[in-house]
Amino acid sequence: MFVKKFEGFVTLKKRESEYCKIIGAAIRALRIEKTGKSLCMFAYENDVPRSTLSRIEKGTNEAQLVTLKKIAEGFGWSMSEFFSNVEKELPQNFRIFDDEHY
Repeated sequence: MFVKKFEGFVTLKKRESEYCKIIGAAIRALRIEKTGKSLCMFAYENDVPRSTLSRIEKGTNEAQLVTLKKIAEGFGWSMSEFFSNVEKELPQNFRIFDDEHY
C-alpha cells in the first residue's frame, strides 16, 4: 500500500515539474513574441528579480501569484487575459492528475 502511494506521489511530482516547465516555456515564448524584450529588461521593467523570472521560464520554480500579476501587467494584460494566453500555448490534453485520480 505504501509503495503504491509513494509511486503515485512521485508520478504527481513529476507531472507538476513537467507542468512548470511547459508553463515556463509558454511565458518565455509570449515574452519574446509579445514584447521582444530580453529576460533582463522585462524583469527589470516589471520589478521581478531576473533570477526569479529565469527560474520560472525554465520551469524550475513555481511562480507566486504576485509575480504572475507583475508578469501579466508587463504584457498589459489582466490575470484572466494572461492565463488565457498562456493556456493557448499549452498542449491540449495535458493534465496533472491521471484518470485514476478521479
